[in-house]
Amino acid sequence: MRIEHDFDACRAERLLGQRTRRTTRSVPERGSAAGPGREEKQMRVGFIGVGAMGGAMARRALVDGLDVVVFDLNEEVTSALAEKGAEVADSVRALGESVDVACVIVLNDDQVRAVVCGDEGLLAAEKDSLDIIIHSTIHLPTLLEVEEKARVRGFTLFDAGVSGHVTGAERGELAVMVGGDESDIERCKWVLGSYGGLVVRVGPLGSGLKCKIARNLLSFAQCAAIYEGMRLAEEAQVDLSAFARIVRHSEGQSNLLDGFLGAPTTREGDDETPEGKARLALSKIVLETAFKDLSAAIDLGKSMGLRLPVGEAAYAEVPATWGAEPGPRT
Repeated sequence: MRIEHDFDACRAERLLGQRTRRTTRSVPERGSAAGPGREEKQMRVGFIGVGAMGGAMARRALVDGLDVVVFDLNEEVTSALAEKGAEVADSVRALGESVDVACVIVLNDDQVRAVVCGDEGLLAAEKDSLDIIIHSTIHLPTLLEVEEKARVRGFTLFDAGVSGHVTGAERGELAVMVGGDESDIERCKWVLGSYGGLVVRVGPLGSGLKCKIARNLLSFAQCAAIYEGMRLAEEAQVDLSAFARIVRHSEGQSNLLDGFLGAPTTREGDDETPEGKARLALSKIVLETAFKDLSAAIDLGKSMGLRLPVGEAAYAEVPATWGAEPGPRT
């Protein structure tokens, strides 16, 4: 695929240490051909939602020399990025007015709607054009809803699910699943090629999101199975550290396995300690994400007349798997 080949070239440049700062680009009117004498302008990218993943993507863009603007309600994370050279916008609208491409990496459907369509959202930006990339994993109808509103406004919006954890983003090695028109994706490859080591157009609008939903179904179903195996071993009085060594040796290296193996599967009543509170807070964040992503998968399957019994079982076991309530936990 041509676009995938282009991104492979971008990655090769970075690995060889030859990547140059993308400071300017010819900007003809959309639909017209670029040519000599076109105005050159400095290109800027914005990141909305710079928590764990969004922050790592923004840091990667800064390392690659891109001009970065960020917005997040958490001033601690935006201040940290400002120290690395990012500009901090006062609002989502202000960010939209100051960038060429706006990347949205927020948690859920409601936040995506607010960021894109709210009174101070991206669609309120006073400008003629803007490329909006939705990296958030949301329900498909929400994506189609915000894309239609963006199109009416004259802006471009497409989906680009990401996978590869925070460390992958920091190294510029995320897998990016893109759904949209090739011309729109081509126009934004200078952004996608920064944090993406593998960037693939999987189809038209919505295809990237569908791909990410299916990808996350695999992950969360595996998590439930790994947890259940650990629980069985623990109840059978098998030494968990020995069990973990055996599984790693036979199954190979896996981020999912590493996150579960060897940890007790029951909570010991330590939720009032600082460590216990931090762990419980993290578990609740992951629990919300697991519920959201698995429900998106189940709903997508239903829309096509496809039942997902393993996904439904994983959904039912989310509280136990991720330990957000007393009883079994990772």
